Amino acid sequence: MTHKQQSLIGDFFNALSDDEKCVFEAVINNITELGYIPQKQKVQDFVLSFKHNQNGKVIAKMGIRKQKGFLSIKFYACKNIPMKYISALGENADDAYDRLAPPERDKLRPNEIMLKCTLSCGICTGGKMRYYHQYPNGKEIYRCGAYPVLLPDVTVDDVEDLKRLISEQHSYFLSIA
Repeated sequence: MTHKQQSLIGDFFNALSDDEKCVFEAVINNITELGYIPQKQKVQDFVLSFKHNQNGKVIAKMGIRKQKGFLSIKFYACKNIPMKYISALGENADDAYDRLAPPERDKLRPNEIMLKCTLSCGICTGGKMRYYHQYPNGKEIYRCGAYPVLLPDVTVDDVEDLKRLISEQHSYFLSIA
């Protein structure tokens, strides 16, 4: 990692609380070990995007909003996803990342949420994949896989699940490169 990239991570850590530092340090170490490098986004808030240096895929974004750290990751290629993260898919049901299309539920295997995207939006960077989940109440979520999903209230207890999901998603990205 370059000095500038290390400086970006340092700037990010300086803005975090001690509790947040524990979580984000573990996640950043995991992501950078897999070959993802931070890039500062040109947005109002402080946001880092982690893009792979060889396959060009973004696996996570993190930053500071309203003086609090946030984390969003891609996990559509993962299995056995904690309900906390599946619930995050539907948190902003009307946001710009939702894309509705006819379901392909029959192609899903147990514990999977990844579907081939049939839309022609021209923005996909995730291998034309999307998230799909049907909640027990019958509500269905379809979400574009091109964007990381904002995860609510990430704590130290989530670190092992996050590392597993990031590793699974990374393996998928390598398989389509």
